[in-house]
Amino acid sequence: MTMKMSQIGWVALSGLFAVSLAGCAAATVQAPAGSEQVVEQAENEGPAAEQATVDEQVDAATAEQEAAAPAELQIVDSGWFVADNGMVDFAVEVQNPNHAVESIDPVIEVVGKDDAGNVIFDESIQTPGVLPDSTYYYSYVAGATANGAGSAEEAVKPATVEFSISTPEGSWQATDEKLSDVYTVQDNGVADSDFGAKEFTGTVTASEALDGATQSRVDVVLLDGNGKIEGGYFKIVDTQPGQAANYDIFAIDALDYASYAVYASPWAEDAAE
Repeated sequence: MTMKMSQIGWVALSGLFAVSLAGCAAATVQAPAGSEQVVEQAENEGPAAEQATVDEQVDAATAEQEAAAPAELQIVDSGWFVADNGMVDFAVEVQNPNHAVESIDPVIEVVGKDDAGNVIFDESIQTPGVLPDSTYYYSYVAGATANGAGSAEEAVKPATVEFSISTPEGSWQATDEKLSDVYTVQDNGVADSDFGAKEFTGTVTASEALDGATQSRVDVVLLDGNGKIEGGYFKIVDTQPGQAANYDIFAIDALDYASYAVYASPWAEDAAE
């Protein structure tokens, strides 16, 4: 009788002890009201926040250094061909190696020479800005249509064409925007038009990063079998941020090409075409 009561009492005490332990465990994991804010505040004031501050300081220092002594824009590839009238269709690939500064209104110089090295034409073409860590493609036309010393039908075709690009002094501006953040291009292919030209069609969409600009340029760059530029064509289209805009680019007297690529970039309304 006594042992039975003792066993019952031990079981009861064990139950109470378990309840007590469970209560202690619950007290251990239960977070006080508002603790989430405390944790969030600790994270905001912890190593992550400190690293973010350091990154901002590094970015600011980089922008300041690059604005004072920016690396020059680079033409990393180019190509051209001559039409029967002596005009040169060309395209260039331009890179801005800087990380935090944009080149404002850079100028492309195009120099055509004959077999003897004499300059046939020397033209300067102003282009819109080139954002940092970005690659741009520009297609233009240059050259004279006829030799002034000969007949009007005598076309002057250069033997060589040289390209260079420069940024006017003081025309660098700090920015954290990149060209890859701005555009989406949907290529719809190429077809032969009724008058013999190649017609390239598709859509281009500018993101909100376009900063209110209402025009964009679309460049079709022709490539050879090795992926090198052979030439190109372009068109200016009206674009609104977030809305797809159609483009159709006619390539007249286009040379044979292995492939092509389509690119888009911002275009100021007062930019030279």
